[in-house]
Amino acid sequence: MTAEEDLVDYKEQTPRVKKYFDDLHSREAILKVENLGKVFGERPGATEALKGVSFDIHHREFVSIVGPSGCGKSTLIRILAGLETSTSGSAKLDGKEIKGPGPGRGMVFQSYTLFPWLTVGGNVTFGPKMRGEPNVDIENEVEKWLKMVGLADFKDHYPHQLSGGMKQRVGIARALANRPRILLMDEPFGALDAQTRSLMQAYLLQIWRHVDVTILFITHDLDEAIYLSDRILVLDANPGCVEEFVEIPLERPREPEQFLDPRFLSVRHRLDVLIHGEFPKEANELSFIGGEDRFADDKAD
Repeated sequence: MTAEEDLVDYKEQTPRVKKYFDDLHSREAILKVENLGKVFGERPGATEALKGVSFDIHHREFVSIVGPSGCGKSTLIRILAGLETSTSGSAKLDGKEIKGPGPGRGMVFQSYTLFPWLTVGGNVTFGPKMRGEPNVDIENEVEKWLKMVGLADFKDHYPHQLSGGMKQRVGIARALANRPRILLMDEPFGALDAQTRSLMQAYLLQIWRHVDVTILFITHDLDEAIYLSDRILVLDANPGCVEEFVEIPLERPREPEQFLDPRFLSVRHRLDVLIHGEFPKEANELSFIGGEDRFADDKAD
Protein backbone atom coordinates (compact mmCIF):
# COMPACT_ATOMS: atom_id res chain seq x y z
CA MET A 1 0.00 0.00 0.00
CA THR A 2 1.38 3.42 -0.96
CA ALA A 3 1.65 6.39 1.39
CA GLU A 4 -1.07 8.11 -0.65
CA GLU A 5 -3.43 5.16 -0.14
CA ASP A 6 -2.81 5.42 3.61
CA LEU A 7 -4.16 8.98 3.69
CA VAL A 8 -7.66 9.68 4.95
CA ASP A 9 -10.13 11.47 2.69
CA TYR A 10 -9.38 15.20 2.99
CA LYS A 11 -13.10 15.94 2.47
CA GLU A 12 -14.22 13.73 5.34
CA GLN A 13 -15.52 15.75 8.32
CA THR A 14 -16.38 14.83 11.89
CA PRO A 15 -19.92 15.76 13.01
CA ARG A 16 -18.47 18.69 14.97
CA VAL A 17 -16.57 20.03 11.95
CA LYS A 18 -19.60 19.54 9.69
CA LYS A 19 -21.75 21.52 12.14
CA TYR A 20 -19.11 24.26 12.14
CA PHE A 21 -19.25 24.56 8.34
CA ASP A 22 -23.05 24.40 8.28
CA ASP A 23 -23.03 27.41 10.59
CA LEU A 24 -20.35 29.18 8.56
CA HIS A 25 -22.22 28.80 5.27
CA SER A 26 -25.42 30.07 6.89
CA ARG A 27 -23.75 33.39 7.70
CA GLU A 28 -23.87 36.48 5.52
CA ALA A 29 -21.42 36.48 2.61
CA ILE A 30 -19.77 39.87 3.14
CA LEU A 31 -17.31 39.63 0.23
CA LYS A 32 -18.53 38.56 -3.20
CA VAL A 33 -16.13 38.21 -6.12
CA GLU A 34 -17.72 37.42 -9.47
CA ASN A 35 -15.92 36.57 -12.72
CA LEU A 36 -13.01 38.85 -11.81
CA GLY A 37 -10.31 39.34 -14.43
CA LYS A 38 -7.13 41.39 -14.69
CA VAL A 39 -4.99 42.03 -17.77
CA PHE A 40 -1.74 43.98 -17.62
CA GLY A 41 -0.66 45.85 -20.75
CA GLU A 42 -2.13 46.11 -24.20
CA ARG A 43 -2.49 43.33 -26.75
CA PRO A 44 -0.41 41.92 -28.32
CA GLY A 45 1.96 41.15 -25.47
CA ALA A 46 -0.58 41.67 -22.69
CA THR A 47 -0.42 39.47 -19.59
CA GLU A 48 -3.64 37.96 -18.27
CA ALA A 49 -3.04 37.73 -14.51
CA LEU A 50 -6.55 36.69 -13.41
CA LYS A 51 -9.44 35.12 -15.31
CA GLY A 52 -12.99 34.34 -14.20
CA VAL A 53 -12.24 34.35 -10.46
CA SER A 54 -15.44 33.87 -8.42
CA PHE A 55 -15.91 33.15 -4.70
CA ASP A 56 -17.72 34.30 -1.56
CA ILE A 57 -16.30 34.86 1.93
CA HIS A 58 -18.62 34.73 4.93
CA HIS A 59 -18.74 36.92 8.01
CA ARG A 60 -15.94 36.08 10.49
CA GLU A 61 -14.50 33.44 8.18
CA PHE A 62 -10.72 32.88 7.90
CA VAL A 63 -9.74 32.17 4.29
CA SER A 64 -6.24 31.65 2.91
CA ILE A 65 -5.19 31.91 -0.73
CA VAL A 66 -2.41 29.66 -2.04
CA GLY A 67 -1.10 28.77 -5.46
CA PRO A 68 2.03 28.53 -7.60
CA SER A 69 4.20 31.54 -8.26
CA GLY A 70 2.56 33.85 -10.78
CA CYS A 71 -1.02 32.75 -10.09
CA GLY A 72 -2.10 36.31 -9.22
CA LYS A 73 -2.53 36.03 -5.44
CA SER A 74 -1.08 39.46 -4.69
CA THR A 75 -2.85 41.02 -7.67
CA LEU A 76 -6.17 39.67 -6.39
CA ILE A 77 -5.71 40.97 -2.86
CA ARG A 78 -4.56 44.38 -4.15
CA ILE A 79 -7.78 44.60 -6.20
CA LEU A 80 -9.79 43.75 -3.09
CA ALA A 81 -7.88 46.41 -1.16
CA GLY A 82 -8.68 48.97 -3.86
CA LEU A 83 -5.02 49.43 -4.80
CA GLU A 84 -5.53 47.93 -8.28
CA THR A 85 -8.50 47.96 -10.62
CA SER A 86 -9.88 44.85 -12.30
CA THR A 87 -10.27 44.56 -16.06
CA SER A 88 -13.52 42.63 -15.85
CA GLY A 89 -15.96 41.23 -13.32
CA SER A 90 -16.71 42.67 -9.90
CA ALA A 91 -15.74 42.57 -6.22
CA LYS A 92 -18.28 43.75 -3.64
CA LEU A 93 -17.97 44.25 0.11
CA ASP A 94 -21.34 44.32 1.86
CA GLY A 95 -22.99 44.71 -1.54
CA LYS A 96 -20.96 47.79 -2.52
CA GLU A 97 -18.53 47.68 -5.41
CA ILE A 98 -14.88 48.07 -4.44
CA LYS A 99 -13.54 51.05 -6.35
CA GLY A 100 -10.67 52.20 -4.16
CA PRO A 101 -9.25 52.00 -0.63
CA GLY A 102 -11.74 52.31 2.21
CA PRO A 103 -12.00 51.86 5.98
CA GLY A 104 -14.00 48.65 5.53
CA ARG A 105 -10.79 46.90 4.46
CA GLY A 106 -7.62 46.75 6.54
CA MET A 107 -4.36 45.81 4.80
CA VAL A 108 -1.27 44.19 6.28
CA PHE A 109 1.72 43.73 3.95
CA GLN A 110 4.79 41.50 4.21
CA SER A 111 7.02 44.55 4.52
CA TYR A 112 6.76 46.69 7.64
CA THR A 113 4.80 49.75 6.53
CA LEU A 114 4.90 51.65 9.82
CA PHE A 115 5.55 55.39 9.92
CA PRO A 116 9.11 55.62 11.36
CA TRP A 117 8.54 59.11 12.79
CA LEU A 118 5.56 57.97 14.89
CA THR A 119 5.59 55.91 18.06
CA VAL A 120 3.82 52.57 18.31
CA GLY A 121 0.82 54.37 19.80
CA GLY A 122 0.99 57.04 17.10
CA ASN A 123 0.96 54.42 14.34
CA VAL A 124 -2.04 52.61 15.82
CA THR A 125 -4.06 55.81 16.31
CA PHE A 126 -3.21 57.30 12.90
CA GLY A 127 -6.35 56.03 11.14
CA PRO A 128 -8.88 56.99 13.83
CA LYS A 129 -7.31 60.48 14.10
CA MET A 130 -7.57 60.96 10.34
CA ARG A 131 -11.28 60.15 10.63
CA GLY A 132 -11.67 62.76 13.35
CA GLU A 133 -12.60 60.48 16.22
CA PRO A 134 -12.52 62.03 19.74
CA ASN A 135 -9.14 61.81 21.49
CA VAL A 136 -10.61 60.11 24.57
CA ASP A 137 -12.05 57.31 22.46
CA ILE A 138 -8.80 56.97 20.54
CA GLU A 139 -6.73 56.58 23.69
CA ASN A 140 -9.04 53.88 24.99
CA GLU A 141 -8.83 52.10 21.65
CA VAL A 142 -5.02 52.14 21.42
CA GLU A 143 -4.69 50.60 24.89
CA LYS A 144 -7.08 47.82 23.88
CA TRP A 145 -5.40 46.99 20.61
CA LEU A 146 -1.86 47.07 21.97
CA LYS A 147 -2.89 44.78 24.81
CA MET A 148 -4.51 42.46 22.26
CA VAL A 149 -1.22 42.08 20.33
CA GLY A 150 0.94 41.90 23.47
CA LEU A 151 2.59 45.32 23.09
CA ALA A 152 0.96 47.37 25.85
CA ASP A 153 4.38 48.19 27.33
CA PHE A 154 5.75 49.47 24.01
CA LYS A 155 3.30 52.29 23.31
CA ASP A 156 6.00 54.99 23.37
CA HIS A 157 8.64 53.05 21.43
CA TYR A 158 9.53 53.85 17.82
CA PRO A 159 9.58 51.25 15.01
CA HIS A 160 13.38 51.12 14.88
CA GLN A 161 13.35 49.89 18.49
CA LEU A 162 11.18 46.86 17.67
CA SER A 163 11.88 43.39 16.30
CA GLY A 164 10.32 42.24 13.02
CA GLY A 165 7.56 40.30 14.75
CA MET A 166 6.74 43.25 17.00
CA LYS A 167 6.55 45.60 13.99
CA GLN A 168 4.12 43.25 12.28
CA ARG A 169 1.97 43.10 15.40
CA VAL A 170 1.83 46.90 15.39
CA GLY A 171 0.79 46.72 11.73
CA ILE A 172 -2.05 44.36 12.61
CA ALA A 173 -3.16 46.57 15.52
CA ARG A 174 -3.07 49.64 13.26
CA ALA A 175 -5.26 47.90 10.67
CA LEU A 176 -7.73 46.69 13.31
CA ALA A 177 -7.97 50.12 14.96
CA ASN A 178 -9.95 51.25 11.90
CA ARG A 179 -12.50 48.51 12.67
CA PRO A 180 -12.49 46.99 9.16
CA ARG A 181 -15.08 44.47 8.04
CA ILE A 182 -12.31 42.39 6.46
CA LEU A 183 -8.57 42.20 7.16
CA LEU A 184 -6.48 41.56 4.02
CA MET A 185 -3.04 40.07 4.73
CA ASP A 186 -0.45 39.63 1.97
CA GLU A 187 2.30 37.22 3.16
CA PRO A 188 2.44 39.04 6.52
CA PHE A 189 4.78 36.54 8.15
CA GLY A 190 6.93 35.72 5.13
CA ALA A 191 9.98 37.69 6.31
CA LEU A 192 9.99 36.26 9.85
CA ASP A 193 12.09 33.41 11.25
CA ALA A 194 10.33 30.13 12.03
CA GLN A 195 10.00 30.71 15.78
CA THR A 196 8.65 34.25 15.41
CA ARG A 197 6.33 33.10 12.64
CA SER A 198 4.85 30.43 14.89
CA LEU A 199 4.30 33.03 17.62
CA MET A 200 2.62 35.40 15.16
CA GLN A 201 0.28 32.64 14.01
CA ALA A 202 -0.80 32.11 17.62
CA TYR A 203 -1.35 35.86 18.10
CA LEU A 204 -3.39 36.08 14.89
CA LEU A 205 -5.66 33.20 15.88
CA GLN A 206 -6.17 34.77 19.30
CA ILE A 207 -7.06 38.12 17.72
CA TRP A 208 -9.43 36.50 15.22
CA ARG A 209 -11.25 34.62 17.99
CA HIS A 210 -11.89 37.80 19.99
CA VAL A 211 -12.41 40.45 17.30
CA ASP A 212 -15.39 40.74 14.95
CA VAL A 213 -13.38 40.60 11.73
CA THR A 214 -13.13 38.44 8.62
CA ILE A 215 -9.62 37.53 7.40
CA LEU A 216 -8.29 36.91 3.89
CA PHE A 217 -4.70 35.69 4.13
CA ILE A 218 -2.12 35.07 1.39
CA THR A 219 0.73 32.67 2.06
CA HIS A 220 3.19 30.36 0.29
CA ASP A 221 3.39 28.19 3.41
CA LEU A 222 0.85 25.37 3.02
CA ASP A 223 1.17 24.23 6.65
CA GLU A 224 0.44 27.79 7.79
CA ALA A 225 -2.61 27.99 5.53
CA ILE A 226 -4.05 24.73 6.87
CA TYR A 227 -3.34 25.60 10.50
CA LEU A 228 -4.97 29.04 10.35
CA SER A 229 -7.85 28.69 7.92
CA ASP A 230 -11.45 27.62 7.70
CA ARG A 231 -11.12 27.27 3.93
CA ILE A 232 -8.27 27.55 1.43
CA LEU A 233 -8.74 29.02 -2.03
CA VAL A 234 -6.31 27.36 -4.45
CA LEU A 235 -5.46 29.34 -7.57
CA ASP A 236 -4.04 27.90 -10.77
CA ALA A 237 -1.60 29.96 -12.83
CA ASN A 238 -1.30 31.49 -16.32
CA PRO A 239 -3.87 32.95 -15.98
CA GLY A 240 -4.85 32.85 -12.30
CA CYS A 241 -8.18 31.07 -11.84
CA VAL A 242 -9.93 29.17 -9.06
CA GLU A 243 -8.84 25.52 -9.02
CA GLU A 244 -10.50 24.37 -5.78
CA PHE A 245 -11.89 25.74 -2.50
CA VAL A 246 -10.79 23.32 0.24
CA GLU A 247 -12.56 23.08 3.60
CA ILE A 248 -10.19 22.27 6.47
CA PRO A 249 -11.52 19.19 8.38
CA LEU A 250 -9.81 20.16 11.67
CA GLU A 251 -11.65 21.26 14.77
CA ARG A 252 -11.12 24.61 16.44
CA PRO A 253 -9.48 25.94 18.50
CA ARG A 254 -6.34 24.88 16.64
CA GLU A 255 -3.31 23.43 18.39
CA PRO A 256 0.26 22.82 17.11
CA GLU A 257 -0.25 19.08 17.66
CA GLN A 258 -2.69 19.09 14.73
CA PHE A 259 0.26 19.33 12.33
CA LEU A 260 0.57 15.55 12.85
CA ASP A 261 -3.15 14.82 12.51
CA PRO A 262 -3.93 12.45 9.58
CA ARG A 263 -6.55 14.93 8.33
CA PHE A 264 -3.93 17.70 8.30
CA LEU A 265 -1.54 15.49 6.32
CA SER A 266 -4.31 14.56 3.89
CA VAL A 267 -5.14 18.21 3.16
CA ARG A 268 -1.41 18.97 2.84
CA HIS A 269 -1.08 16.23 0.24
CA ARG A 270 -4.09 17.51 -1.69
CA LEU A 271 -2.68 21.05 -1.79
CA ASP A 272 0.69 19.72 -2.95
CA VAL A 273 -0.99 17.84 -5.80
CA LEU A 274 -3.08 20.86 -6.83
CA ILE A 275 -0.13 23.25 -6.82
CA HIS A 276 2.83 21.08 -7.83
CA GLY A 277 1.23 18.07 -9.51
CA GLU A 278 1.99 14.43 -8.79
CA PHE A 279 5.57 13.57 -7.90
CA PRO A 280 7.19 10.69 -9.82
CA LYS A 281 6.72 7.41 -7.92
CA GLU A 282 9.99 5.78 -9.00
CA ALA A 283 13.38 7.36 -9.50
CA ASN A 284 14.05 5.08 -12.47
CA GLU A 285 11.22 6.81 -14.36
CA LEU A 286 13.57 9.78 -14.77
CA SER A 287 16.27 10.08 -17.41
CA PHE A 288 19.66 11.23 -16.17
CA ILE A 289 21.41 13.92 -18.19
CA GLY A 290 25.17 14.37 -18.13
CA GLY A 291 25.91 11.37 -15.88
CA GLU A 292 24.87 7.94 -14.75
CA ASP A 293 22.35 6.99 -12.07
CA ARG A 294 24.48 7.07 -8.92
CA PHE A 295 22.27 4.41 -7.31
CA ALA A 296 22.45 1.96 -10.21
CA ASP A 297 24.87 -0.38 -8.42
CA ASP A 298 22.69 -0.42 -5.32
CA LYS A 299 19.67 -1.38 -7.42
CA ALA A 300 21.66 -4.20 -9.03
CA ASP A 301 22.55 -5.58 -5.59
